[in-house]
Amino acid sequence: MASETSQPIVSIITASFNAGEHIERAIESVASQDYKPVEHIVIDGGSSDGTIEILKKHQGTVHWTSERDAGQSDAINKGIRRSRGEIIGWLDADNAYEPGAVREAVQLLKENPDAGVVYAGVIDIEENGDTARRYMPPEFTFESFLLYHEFNFIPPSSTFIRRDALEKIGLNEVLDVDLHYTMDFDLWIRLGLATKFIRAERFWSRFQLRSTSKTGSQMANFGWDILTVVDRLFARQDLPPEVRENESRIRARLYEHAADRLITSDFENGRKLYTRAVREAPLSASSKLLRTAAYLHYRDSFLGRTYRGVKRKVSQH
Repeated sequence: MASETSQPIVSIITASFNAGEHIERAIESVASQDYKPVEHIVIDGGSSDGTIEILKKHQGTVHWTSERDAGQSDAINKGIRRSRGEIIGWLDADNAYEPGAVREAVQLLKENPDAGVVYAGVIDIEENGDTARRYMPPEFTFESFLLYHEFNFIPPSSTFIRRDALEKIGLNEVLDVDLHYTMDFDLWIRLGLATKFIRAERFWSRFQLRSTSKTGSQMANFGWDILTVVDRLFARQDLPPEVRENESRIRARLYEHAADRLITSDFENGRKLYTRAVREAPLSASSKLLRTAAYLHYRDSFLGRTYRGVKRKVSQH
């Protein structure tokens, strides 16, 4: 533990696998921070693309291991278990910190001793290096996180967490290794029940947009993960009354988010989820949800009838 006059150690955890194209930028963004002490732990999943050579190059500033793992959640958990910091940051291998991010996060936690999590905005960067958008997430309340605003609006690489907040939810397995797409969403839910979140009106990281990223290339799996988190959420016995009272509306909202990700590659299940979302909370369903559910229902019915009619005609000849 840090004394009153010393600075708390900040541990930055990075999971990597064949991230040689980007990881040096992440490493340098940590090394160039104007805050000390910082330890940067990289847990590599056994890369074969040159990542290891980059890690060896930065041996003096990065603590790293390379071995097979069970995915990103497993790697982050390993890094947290090996860390010494009172404050934990999670920086993906293809993202990078903005200058001053760590110092500002530590200062905000000092100013808010009752807060276990601080977070800020993120700058999305196109593959060609252009800025796609500067995203400032809204203020966090448990109900608003589930019911309003953009889905899962807290960017992991712009978030710093007190170690004692993580201990409240289980330090050995901070991320659920069975979740590969919504492990951060699940984490914010569990932390939201355990501690206070504070937002900084700053931009603490850059997020590299890539067509081959998990969220970009495997959206159907992302949707199934959302459903898993929904079921686990409402199986809990410690939900605030305002969340329990709004269960139908929250389920409808999250079913819609899952359907948005399923529909392009799994039309039938996506359509069913849109319909299920409307049935959960018909009086509070958005006009967009109602239009989408109705369109897909009648499109499916019309195409089904047309296909069956054509099939009958063909069989008669």
